[in-house]
Amino acid sequence: MKTFFLCLCRPDFMQILLISALLFLLPLKHRPHWKRNAVCLILPCIVLGSCLQVYYGAMAEYFTTRHFFFLPYLPQLLCAWLLFRVCTTLSAWEAIYGAACAYAAQHIAFCVTTIFFGELSATIPLRIYPLLWAVELLVVIVCALLFGRCLPRDGVYGVSRRQALVTCALVLGVALLLNLVIRGLGMYYSNPALYSLGLVYDMLCCLLILWLQLEQQIEVDWRVRAETERRLRRQMQEQYELSRANVELINRKCHDLKHQIAALRLERSPAAQEEGLRDMERAVMIYDCASQTGNEVLDTVLTQQSLVCEENHISWTCMADGGLLDFMTPVDLYTLFGNALDNAIESVRQIDDPQRRTVAVTVCRHHGAALIQIENYYVHTFSMKDGLPVTTKQDPGQHGYGLKNISDIAARYGGMVRVQTDGDIFILSVFLPLPQKETGSCSGRRTE
Repeated sequence: MKTFFLCLCRPDFMQILLISALLFLLPLKHRPHWKRNAVCLILPCIVLGSCLQVYYGAMAEYFTTRHFFFLPYLPQLLCAWLLFRVCTTLSAWEAIYGAACAYAAQHIAFCVTTIFFGELSATIPLRIYPLLWAVELLVVIVCALLFGRCLPRDGVYGVSRRQALVTCALVLGVALLLNLVIRGLGMYYSNPALYSLGLVYDMLCCLLILWLQLEQQIEVDWRVRAETERRLRRQMQEQYELSRANVELINRKCHDLKHQIAALRLERSPAAQEEGLRDMERAVMIYDCASQTGNEVLDTVLTQQSLVCEENHISWTCMADGGLLDFMTPVDLYTLFGNALDNAIESVRQIDDPQRRTVAVTVCRHHGAALIQIENYYVHTFSMKDGLPVTTKQDPGQHGYGLKNISDIAARYGGMVRVQTDGDIFILSVFLPLPQKETGSCSGRRTE
């Protein structure tokens, strides 16, 4: 019983591993009542870990190297994996990845305390336990801040099965196999300095693994941003070409305008006169599709979407002061408006009534914030989850991320998203705090 009590009080493998896993899962998307789930799992796991330590200590002389390699660690690692599963929305493979990263942080803490205090044993005075706890907690907290906080993207790891397995194999290989070799060499040569040097190497390997995971995530982010930037530049080039073609067309039409007007005056058929006027009106309306808001990125998105509306016979109304959004990065601005307008146009396409096939965009100042408001009619009923509508498409696993992306972008700038309905009108409002120099009320440039 005394040995069990000591294992329960000291910073043993199970305790530090679960604390490390808990710290690593804090930035992730949590399940409902995840704190209660964590408490209900951690308490019995700590008791189980202490019982296992007592059992392995009593049976150590009967265990071979093969037994030592597998038996003492698998139940604890399974508990860490279960903690990720019951507390977060991660998939099974992502939970394996999270547990492996948490185990790497725990092993770094183990190496640090072993280098300074030696192997934990029943002979260590109780007064040393608070210092051991402080050192190990400090190490896992630093690892969680440096790596655990930065690895997730939008509350998930987003790793593939292959990446999860490779990371798990690397961590297990370093924390178990390499540590076993280092321990064996230290015992064979009876050289504590050699063992400590091996632990330093072991710790550096774990740090390298975590750093590589972070670098891999950063590389993925850069690839996504680079692709979005390329799309943005391509769209801006297309807008330029479109504007130039439209100007040339309007110039030609204006040059021939007096001749067309004279011909229409001589035309006796009302139908022919009406057709000629419609042709002239269409040529002029093409020029209006090129939005001029004072923000090149916003002009690109609005021009592209207005042409989509023109092709689908959707009325387009825009009153936007693009200069208010100069503080946003091109990627965020393009993504926010692209997703919002894609959803609005998709909804309006399903409406047969021409009077209700309309999309309205507003960007203005409102109480010290930039208000982005997009209104459109809708026909399908929808349900709300976490303040956002649930996708109505047949494959929700591949859709429904547009509004989530908008909400994430707004949160990144300290803003918020509000979704509401007014009869059969769907209203998406995004509030983004402006820099302190930006004040005033709604104003903008209106085009129809």
